[in-house]
Order: sequence, then structure tokens, then C-alpha cells
Amino acid sequence: MAQCKQTAEEFITNAFSPMVAVLCSADAEKLCQKNNLSFVQLIQPFCRLSTEAHIRDPGGIPHVVKSLRIIVKDMQQSLYQPTMAKRLMNETVSGACPSNMDNTKGTVLTVGDYDLQISSTTPWFEVYRDCFLEVAYPSDHEFLKHFLSCMFIVSSSNPDPMDQFAKLSQQQHQQQHQSPTKPPKWFSPNTFKYFVLVHDVAEGEESKNVHSPRMVQ
Repeated sequence: MAQCKQTAEEFITNAFSPMVAVLCSADAEKLCQKNNLSFVQLIQPFCRLSTEAHIRDPGGIPHVVKSLRIIVKDMQQSLYQPTMAKRLMNETVSGACPSNMDNTKGTVLTVGDYDLQISSTTPWFEVYRDCFLEVAYPSDHEFLKHFLSCMFIVSSSNPDPMDQFAKLSQQQHQQQHQSPTKPPKWFSPNTFKYFVLVHDVAEGEESKNVHSPRMVQ
């Protein structure tokens, strides 16, 4: 059987975390590339809280969430095609199997005239499971891979950040409501929207950095 490194609680927390979409303007993505990173890659270290988070349900009852993790993905990132997904899972399983696995003793199962030697362990199971969840398409009948909200990212070097925010918001709205059957999928018709102005002190304009968030509100 598989010897999982994660507990059931850790697995559920990591695999089924809330998902947030990111839609970047070209200037914001270019700014992040100074560090050879996309915006999504840049914020990965901040996507898991080391402290407790406090949330309230629709009834107003508070709940404590420990080790909250947010899955942040580029809204325009293409999903894995079936052939690519199959190849990736095969490579993942092959890489997780010990080189001497064929020589290890296991359970012998007799089927008719054949004696089948079956390994008693599955060291590849955990990585296969994680890979499967990563490449799986969002389903129409559940919300495990549906985005809860969308972040719009614009650089303060943009000539008109507010206009760019409006264009990004409209792009997301059209995708969600005009093509609801196509991925990405959304949790609710009324998606939470967050506007982020990325500022570079060496190039950006401080006045836009200060006033744009107030204008968005």
C-alpha cells in the first residue's frame, strides 16, 4: 500500500484550496519579468498563511482556518490537453518508482495457469494523485477547480491604469458570462474582484500608486 507523506488533513488542505484567478496587463507582466518571474510565480511565497485566518459564514458565525493556502493561477493559462496530461502522469509515475522495484518481492497472485507477482507497495501513488488533480479539467457538477475571485494586475507605469483595470475587468466578465461552458470555470456569477497596482520605485509614478486604489474604490 502507499506510504503517504501527508496526513488526510494536509492532503485536503493542499489539494482543495480556494482558487484565485489572475489577469495581468502586458506592462505588469513585463515589470515582473525583471525578476524572471511571472506575477503568479512572484506571489507564491505569500499564498500560504503561517497564522490562523478568521472567516465568517453567511450566518455570521466565525470560523478559524489553520494553514490557509490559496491556489493562484493565470486566468489565460491553457489547460492540459488529454494527450499531454496522460504523458505527464506517465512520466510522474515512472519518476517516482524506484529503479529496483522490479526486483522487489511482493504478493504472488495465481490466476489460472499464471502466477502474477504484485508489488506490495505503491510508492508512486501520492505523486500520481497530485498530478491527476493538477491536470484534471474542472467539472460542471462540482466546484473543486472553480475560481472564487479574480485579481487584476496593472503597472503604475501604465499611462491610464484605471482604463486598463476596466478593460481587464470587462475581459473577465465576457469570458465568464458569454462562454460559461468553456474553462476557466467560476464559483459564482458575482465574482469577487481585486485590483492590484504594481509599483516599481525606479520607474513607476508615485502619484498613480497613491490615487489609483482610491479611485477604484
